[in-house]
This record gives sequence, C-alpha cells and structure tokens, in this order.
Amino acid sequence: MAQEDVAPIRVGLLGAGTVGSQTARLLVEQKDELAARIGRPIELTGVACLDPSETDPFPWIDKSVVTTDTMSVATNADIVVELIGGTGVARKFVLAAIESGASVVTANKALLAKYGPEIYAAAEAKGVDIYFEASVGGAIPFLKPLRESLVGDKVTSMLGIVNGTTNYILDEMTTKGLDFDDVLKDAQAKGYAEADPTGDIEGYDAANKTAIMA
Repeated sequence: MAQEDVAPIRVGLLGAGTVGSQTARLLVEQKDELAARIGRPIELTGVACLDPSETDPFPWIDKSVVTTDTMSVATNADIVVELIGGTGVARKFVLAAIESGASVVTANKALLAKYGPEIYAAAEAKGVDIYFEASVGGAIPFLKPLRESLVGDKVTSMLGIVNGTTNYILDEMTTKGLDFDDVLKDAQAKGYAEADPTGDIEGYDAANKTAIMA
C-alpha cells in the first residue's frame, strides 16, 4: 500500500467551546471506528482557541496541539472544522484554509448566509469540499437530501419551523395556552434559549437558514 494511502487525515479544529470540545472528544474517542469507515486513520493535529486554559476541563484534548495561532491550524490540515462563529474572523480563516488546500466543515449559518457564494466559489476553484449540514437542522439530515436525493426535482417551496427555540415556544403556547414572555423565560431557564434570544425570536437564525437552503 502506498504511503499516502495510510497517512493520517489531519484535522484542525478552530474553536474549543461547547461544540468544539465535544467535536474533539468524538474525533479522539471514536478514532478507530472513524478510521474503519474512512479507510485511513484520522488525527486531531491542531486546536485553536484564544485561551489554551479553556481546554483544561477536556482531558481528551492533547495540550501539545492547543494553540492561539489560529491561522497556523487553519492552514496546516487536510480538514478544517470551523466552530468560531460570527462572520468576521471566521470568514478569514475559512478562506485561508480553502486556499491552503483543506476541505472545510462548518456549522456557521451566519457566515454561510452572508458569504456563502464567495466561500463555495473558493472551494470549487481549489477543488476542495465545503460541508455544512449542521448549519440547518443540527443533526437532522436535510441539506444532503436536498442537494443529492432531490437533485432531479424542482423544489417550489419549503415550509417548517427551522429554529429550535421558536419550535419550543410555539409548541408550549399552542398546547398549554401559555403566554410568549412566560415561555421564553422558561426556555432560557432550561437552556433552550440564549440569554440574549434576539437571533432566535426576531427571526435572524431562521433567515440565515433560509438563505442557505435557497
């Protein structure tokens, strides 16, 4: 077998917060199963965060790969997972990763809604992939069936509640007759809504997802 066939797939992780730390855990704890599925070993070679101490509660993250040099992680991997959020520095690092020849995985709906065409074009020009299933629907397979299974169909409309917070609020209001303000406070207390729920209840999250689906 050629050496390149058995070389590990290098994964760089941008962001080590709630989602990033658990992504790292899955990559480390399930590396054997992932290797069996992929046909090559997979290795977490870099974790970028503003403060390396953020990773202290996560023993599965090897301290030797943690760095504040985000650009270095973004440009020295085969696959870059962007979990920084926002549209500013995230765009810079995603484009840098693509330019370096890496494929990118992101759940950053705001980034894709605003800069999607630019990012898709950059990936196509470099011959790399950009995957973003989790940007709409979380773990619910939606974008892949839309792009592949329904490729021969003409989609005329899409209807649904695509925001988890508003889904919970609307359900509680409909089934229990509760007031919006009361349900929102309950959702925040249970962790279903952010401390600042503006992005959800004002429709920005749904708008971003709609732009991606379109």
